[in-house]
Amino acid sequence: MLLNTNSYHKTIKFIYNGFTRSTKLNNTIFYNVNTYKTVFRSTANKYQSIPVKSVLISTRNYSSTNVSLQQPTTLNSSWIEKLPKSVQPYAQLSRVDKPIGVWLLLAPSLWSIVLATPVGTIPNLMVTSVFVTGAFVMRSAGCVINDMADYKFDSKVERTKSRPIAARILTHRQSLTFLAGQLSFSLGMILCTLNWYTIGLCAASIPVITLYPFMKRFTYYPQFVLGLAFNWGVLAGYSAISGSCDWMTVLPLYMAGVSWTMVYDTIYAHQDKKDDVVVGVKSTALKFGQNSGKILSYFSALTITGFALTGYMASMPPIYYLGSALCAGHLLWQLKTIDFDNPQDCLKKFKSNRDFSLLFLLTLVLSKLYLYYQQLEEKNELQS
Repeated sequence: MLLNTNSYHKTIKFIYNGFTRSTKLNNTIFYNVNTYKTVFRSTANKYQSIPVKSVLISTRNYSSTNVSLQQPTTLNSSWIEKLPKSVQPYAQLSRVDKPIGVWLLLAPSLWSIVLATPVGTIPNLMVTSVFVTGAFVMRSAGCVINDMADYKFDSKVERTKSRPIAARILTHRQSLTFLAGQLSFSLGMILCTLNWYTIGLCAASIPVITLYPFMKRFTYYPQFVLGLAFNWGVLAGYSAISGSCDWMTVLPLYMAGVSWTMVYDTIYAHQDKKDDVVVGVKSTALKFGQNSGKILSYFSALTITGFALTGYMASMPPIYYLGSALCAGHLLWQLKTIDFDNPQDCLKKFKSNRDFSLLFLLTLVLSKLYLYYQQLEEKNELQS
């Protein structure tokens, strides 16, 4: 088995009899040469093909202490592997094993649903279920559109090269058919459950959703376009409950959501910045570079400012501002502790935004409860 790296012009031969099986390997993972026996043993347990007795490692233009070990381009290991074989590529294409994207799309809708719900009542369960289902389906549809547009780029990026379209597991025709089914389902659900004002708002988001996958070709700010799309639920969620938008209340919250997206998706983009330079795509991670922490602190401030303006316009109680301050602390923690050059840490901080969104959702719920009990006290005082 020949493992190619890019370092010094010399060849090192390792003999390890315990490595009993081999296969064709494609994805690159880096290992320390000093631990090659462990690497070969674990690889032998994972891949099963033909027996080999030795491994020849050619090192060129890479570190002398590392080698590049290839793995097969296959579906990511997860519970998806337990699904029927014919379903697995579509499940991976939809990212159903990565629910963080669904939550980040759903959270702004839930914020506005709670915000628009009258004090003393619970959110409309039918409307809420529509937005929950819609977030799952539309996030999946967005992934399909993105992968169809970016399959050439994805095939050259380590993190995305195993995606079904990039790996040619699915064709564009199969993906397009799948996308049509998702959009048809979403359209039918929206038409049957939401008011016409909200239907119009949802329709207005289609150009933004469609344009996003192509933005990285033309601008360093595709994250801004993603923010416009991902936070559209702020507008739709509010109008679905109240019948229309109170723009003085929802626009600051929408601005806060877009700014928040600039923070978490720039962090996410830092994972691929080296590959993006090679492939030729743009992102805020590349644009901001070493100034990312400073610039994202400004967007974090805009996020909290938007929360504060929304609270003021909605006459929220003091507990709302306390919760918003805790949200500010969470963003501060992210930016103070993140290592933008560590993809694993970037992914960790990106996923932590689920907690940020839950914290603000809890803030809204507690604020509504506070107002409810405040109204009860005032009512009791008047009766007495």
